[in-house]
Amino acid sequence: MRGTGGPVHRYAEARGRILTLAARRVPLASIAQQARALSLWDGKRVTPGDELQLALVLDLGVLDPLGGHGRGIDRQAKADPPPPGSDEALMLAALLDAAFGLYRLRGAHPEGGAAAEGFPGGGPVHIRDSHLGRQPPGRLFGARLAWPEDGLAMTCGAVVPVDSRVLERLLLGLPPTRGPVTPRLPAPVEDEAAVAAILEEPAARARLAALPRTPGFAALCYRAAIDLGLLGPVPGREPPPPPGA
Repeated sequence: MRGTGGPVHRYAEARGRILTLAARRVPLASIAQQARALSLWDGKRVTPGDELQLALVLDLGVLDPLGGHGRGIDRQAKADPPPPGSDEALMLAALLDAAFGLYRLRGAHPEGGAAAEGFPGGGPVHIRDSHLGRQPPGRLFGARLAWPEDGLAMTCGAVVPVDSRVLERLLLGLPPTRGPVTPRLPAPVEDEAAVAAILEEPAARARLAALPRTPGFAALCYRAAIDLGLLGPVPGREPPPPPGA
């Protein structure tokens, strides 16, 4: 039976319930694999620096695992299918088909959430996410989106900032770094110019447009953002103290 709130609120509640249950169905071996890929595993347990870093590990385990592991969302769908036609059923179907991609913010949407566009050169998308709607226009981000209804795009619990340095690493196919992580954010104006310079190369634009279809792309994007400090401090990868400290 449908809830009494608005559709976005109802779907958000269903999304939270489904993802929580699906995360509990991800085996420890898969969790370890995803956490190692993001440098968030100490050999015995996940060691995230904050809730977002943990959300990235769970996002992979539930929706897009590395290492040949099965998806938690598929296990959840098989073990506990919701009533046909319910909010849970529509949201589950959307999560099963959720796709990760790169986007550019255009500002707050007049109907709530964020106005964005696929990056590079993609069409407009209205993302029903209040946090994104409060972010400055022009910023790039990576997110996995699900559509429980036509025209109703929702994030799946993990959104990562992207800048020109992340784009360069993805374009060059550079391996992850393992050294200290210095938390930092780009200066927006300077980074917009750097992104524009990258997009002046037709080959770079074409490769960026094709990369989201590469298996494991979300994990590559998450790891690049972590290595470059865009997601804050990483336990075990603290920068050395300054000389004389």
